[in-house]
Amino acid sequence: MFSGGSPRANAMGASMTPQYTAMYETAARTAAVPAGYGDDADGIVSTFGNLVRVESMDISNDPRFFTPNVLDKRFAAFSALSICSTLFTGTALKSCFEMEKDWDFMDIDGVMHFCGFVVLNVVLFQNVLASFTSVAQIYLTYRLMTAGPTGFEIASSFYLNPNIAFWRHAAIKALLLSLPLFLLGSAFRIFVHIDREMPGPPKDTSDAHFLSTRVHGVSMLACLVFVIWTSVSLLLFHIHRRHLTIFKERYSIAMDAERPLLNHVRAMSERGMRPEF
Repeated sequence: MFSGGSPRANAMGASMTPQYTAMYETAARTAAVPAGYGDDADGIVSTFGNLVRVESMDISNDPRFFTPNVLDKRFAAFSALSICSTLFTGTALKSCFEMEKDWDFMDIDGVMHFCGFVVLNVVLFQNVLASFTSVAQIYLTYRLMTAGPTGFEIASSFYLNPNIAFWRHAAIKALLLSLPLFLLGSAFRIFVHIDREMPGPPKDTSDAHFLSTRVHGVSMLACLVFVIWTSVSLLLFHIHRRHLTIFKERYSIAMDAERPLLNHVRAMSERGMRPEF
């Protein structure tokens, strides 16, 4: 195969021949498959071919596909958030179906129950948005990344597209805000459960415990639990706000620190590109 050259080249060719022989035999077997063998579209594919594409991206085994990059790091965190959003979607959907719908808006329990239902619906919609966005963007980005030698650059342009970035940030914000909202919606529900299951006021109120009493027909225990759960929900809102504030501050500091260096490197590059006379 590698004849007519130097002894070193012939030795290299002899050592590489077995490695490539198997590859050439596989290619020959593939090429020997008759045209149309198993490639004809069946009835379902022909009928719905206009709705679903039948062509796929070319498969290119570029070594860069196996090299870690910054998109892998970012989507690793994004994948963890998608798992949380999927779990919360199922939990919120189950809570909405299990809630009683016989609301009496002239009663405090009916109003609180309806408020909990509305909040849990918001939580459901937020997590559906987060689940869909995370799955869609991870899938599409990796498809573009493996599209060819310039896959990373194409995937980066898709990732940084303003429309894609908007929905990605909206999904993350919706998921993070759904956690305190889920606790708030559960506070409305537990208020109703306690208020309905607590016994009525005892005949002798002198020996009654404070938590077993009722004020205007409302259980004091239900009010106390509702206040605690609502306070924790507000605390989560505060923690979320503090994290965002500090993140934006540190990000701004990092950008301000690197901007002079980038401007200097850019100026040196432009100076090196100028023609010399």
